[in-house]
Amino acid sequence: MPNYGGQYVVNETYRSSSDPEKDEFQKWLNAPISTGIRNSGGIRALVNPHTGKREFLVFYSDSSSSQNQNPWEDVINLSDGIVHYWGDAQAKHRPNPEDATGNGWVKEDYTQTYAQGKYSEAPPVLLFEQNQSGYVTFRGLCVITDLSIERHKDGDEIAVNYLIELAVLDVDAVSLEWVHRKSRTGVDVDGPEAWQNWISEGRIERYSIYKDSIRSKANQYPGGREADLLEDIRNRLDGPKKGEKLEYLIKFLLEQRPTFSDVVLTPTSGDKGVDLTGRIDILADAHLSGSDTSIIFKAQVKNTANSISGKELSRLASRVEDGEIGLFFTISHFTRSAQEENYSTYPVLLFSAADLVELLLQTDLVEGQQLGDEVVQEIESEV
Repeated sequence: MPNYGGQYVVNETYRSSSDPEKDEFQKWLNAPISTGIRNSGGIRALVNPHTGKREFLVFYSDSSSSQNQNPWEDVINLSDGIVHYWGDAQAKHRPNPEDATGNGWVKEDYTQTYAQGKYSEAPPVLLFEQNQSGYVTFRGLCVITDLSIERHKDGDEIAVNYLIELAVLDVDAVSLEWVHRKSRTGVDVDGPEAWQNWISEGRIERYSIYKDSIRSKANQYPGGREADLLEDIRNRLDGPKKGEKLEYLIKFLLEQRPTFSDVVLTPTSGDKGVDLTGRIDILADAHLSGSDTSIIFKAQVKNTANSISGKELSRLASRVEDGEIGLFFTISHFTRSAQEENYSTYPVLLFSAADLVELLLQTDLVEGQQLGDEVVQEIESEV
């Protein structure tokens, strides 16, 4: 039985070879499909042999070092699940970019299906990127979200081309069985969940390389008996100056960690988003006479039941200099958008209510499921 492969996994690399025994690109995609893609063009198609309908569009982006640099390079942003892909028009096609074969397909499919809201009739896009000769990397299952006409240089001439905007769906892998069945018969069953949601509801669920690091609201709060400690913190560090009270608790906590030193509270007025500063020794067990193995941290503390937004994280991040790190502590949780923005943009580590409770339980600041009385008394005396 021919080996066509089982699936394409996002961000995994596959051989692209003229040797059919080695090829994992054209051979795997075409499989038993007589009207499969050919080895040419950046925009290709898998066509239903019975109806002539394009069941899939295949976008091929060449970013290899052998590719001449140009001002119309494709932009593949998997942090946000957004792609800007240039069509295949050249100066000779001016002024009609749809005269280029691939562009003509995209224009027809976009205007007749995508733009009309006929999602079940729209061909999904399989996006591949070649960043070295003989290999392609699968970048995801996409849908077209916009089509615009732009101009760019083609040698010494001006080309009128399509700029195609894609949304990368929240799909980790694409089954080739689904691709082959849909391409041969037009029957769309057992496709990825994010694709099915889009064709049934028009709802785009975007892929993000940070998605496995994003925590739900529920996962940022402690459960069971540990929730009692969180409630105790909220009750006993409430009232006037509750923000300062939690800052002192975080200071005491960090001072008990062996890798932290020089932990200092900033003045309460004019702190500009920084509540504590200090140093973290990243090689605490090493003894190097000529190298400083510590980095400066700047921390913000929020004693609030409200969620923490990206705006609050950006305030701290704006105070973090090159070579420093930010720490953000809260007894609540961080919104999903704040977490996504932070992972893609800011040098800040996030500590939610669950993290704070877990850290405190590893210290002598806690007795049972409560803060120690002496700790609370010391905090009260400081503020």
